Amino acid sequence: MRPSLHRRPWLDPLIALAAAGAAAAGIALGPATDQPVLQWSLIEAAALTLAFARRLPVVGLALCVVLTAVIGVVLPDISQVAPLTSGFLLGVVAYRHGTAVTVPAWAVTFIAVVAGMGQDYDRLLDGADGVLMLVATALAVAAPAAFGRYLAVLRQAAVVAEERVREAEERRLVETRAARMAERAHLAGDLHDLVAHHVSAIALTAGSAHYAATHAPDERQRLDAALEGITTIQTAARQTLVDLRGLLHVLRDPGTPDVLADPEQMITDAVERSRTAGLRVTLTHDDRAGQAPLALRVTTARVLQEALTNALKHGGPGSDVAATVAVRDDRILIDVTNTLRLAPAVPLPASGHGLSGMRERVEVLGGTLVAGPAPDGWHLAAALPLAVRP
Repeated sequence: MRPSLHRRPWLDPLIALAAAGAAAAGIALGPATDQPVLQWSLIEAAALTLAFARRLPVVGLALCVVLTAVIGVVLPDISQVAPLTSGFLLGVVAYRHGTAVTVPAWAVTFIAVVAGMGQDYDRLLDGADGVLMLVATALAVAAPAAFGRYLAVLRQAAVVAEERVREAEERRLVETRAARMAERAHLAGDLHDLVAHHVSAIALTAGSAHYAATHAPDERQRLDAALEGITTIQTAARQTLVDLRGLLHVLRDPGTPDVLADPEQMITDAVERSRTAGLRVTLTHDDRAGQAPLALRVTTARVLQEALTNALKHGGPGSDVAATVAVRDDRILIDVTNTLRLAPAVPLPASGHGLSGMRERVEVLGGTLVAGPAPDGWHLAAALPLAVRP
């Protein structure tokens, strides 16, 4: 039983009243009989079986086919209310149930209609006319069953279509969530790559300036060291704000080009900031790397930024850094080696997104990244495959 059947319980008595009224009109306008009480009782009973149509159509059809046969035998050719009601209930059964129920229901209804044909019963077994009458009766009884099955197929098709629409909507929502998660991950990487380097340089520069200002031999040198450190911090902070504004500009209007995606300038700025922070950076950059796709060049710049940031964190001012960007065997090769001081300057907390984030970014492009201790320092090597031969 469908839950929707409970929404309008008043429909069942309303259908019964309407059916009883139609049957009464048919009796009043039809031929008279010498058994009016029996006529009214049987025909009205057949009409009232429609009250079972919504909730128990099989029960209603069973009652109606019995009344159809009885009326046909007891009151032949008096009224067609019972056969019509049987046909309607058969259509409801076909709509609500499958073929396994519809076929036996059709057979029982057909037998009841044939049994109730009254004075025409003898003609059913009389030659070709009888065969034609049986075929016509069978088709007439089958018509509501076929119509009911047709409506059931339409209903099932509508349900399937709704499910597909629902699945498509759910799939779209899942894809949207996945895209948002990917964009958030991308944003987290950009925030780390663009800001962590600046903040590390600021912190280490401040530490170096503090050390120089407190250990310089005279007041003039201490003042100069403090002033130089403040100037460097101011420049790095200003560049950090510029990068943040650019990132926010891209976020507000995703259709605009990435104003931060200038890989060569990113490398130049990272090297200059590292040198200002006290690293002795030597960079060898193959010009052929500038002909690579933008995604590879940006990733190359990001890897160099992260390597220099790690050198600042773990090596500190005064460390020697040898950085190389080369093109060899259809690959961009990035190699960064830095020395480690015995007493690093200001220790900085790990972000948790540095090397692991770079490794993921490199692997997405089909490359590799390894990093680890080296003699007297730290070594990072990455390889990115080129799409075409330079």
